Amino acid sequence: MAGAFTIVGRSPYLTTQQKLVQARVYAQGLTMAVVIASLAFEGVDSAQGKGRWETVKYIDPNDPEHKHIIEKKIHHEKYKGEDQWMDMVEAEEQRLKERKEAHEEHENKSKKDHHKEKKQNTSSDKASEHHQAKEDAAAKKEDEHKDKKEDHSSKAKDAEESKNKK
Repeated sequence: MAGAFTIVGRSPYLTTQQKLVQARVYAQGLTMAVVIASLAFEGVDSAQGKGRWETVKYIDPNDPEHKHIIEKKIHHEKYKGEDQWMDMVEAEEQRLKERKEAHEEHENKSKKDHHKEKKQNTSSDKASEHHQAKEDAAAKKEDEHKDKKEDHSSKAKDAEESKNKK
């Protein structure tokens, strides 16, 4: 971009904005030229059987008649560790997959525990409701018994008073 701006900057008839646009266009053209040249070099290497990828043919070991031929592409590193990034990406993807599985397992476990807890709370609530109902029934019976006693004693008093009046 800087080289393209230097070339375009010599023109006194263009404004600064026009110079920037022209420099960008020149830089894009240069970039495309470099990409096309590298594609041409890679094509020549591929046609000659050189380059980073090599196609190897071998006989299928699972074929009993040894008539089936398998083609496999093998990648050659220009220097040791050139493709280390691929191994790193693969290891990171595996780590993320394990992390996701552990998270899903934890969520499922917490859902099950919550469900069990809710079930226990429901059963303990039912037990406490049942116990409360028994206590209420006993208190009601006791109240009824007191009412009958009071009613019986008031009837006895009424009967005694009517006897005394006679």
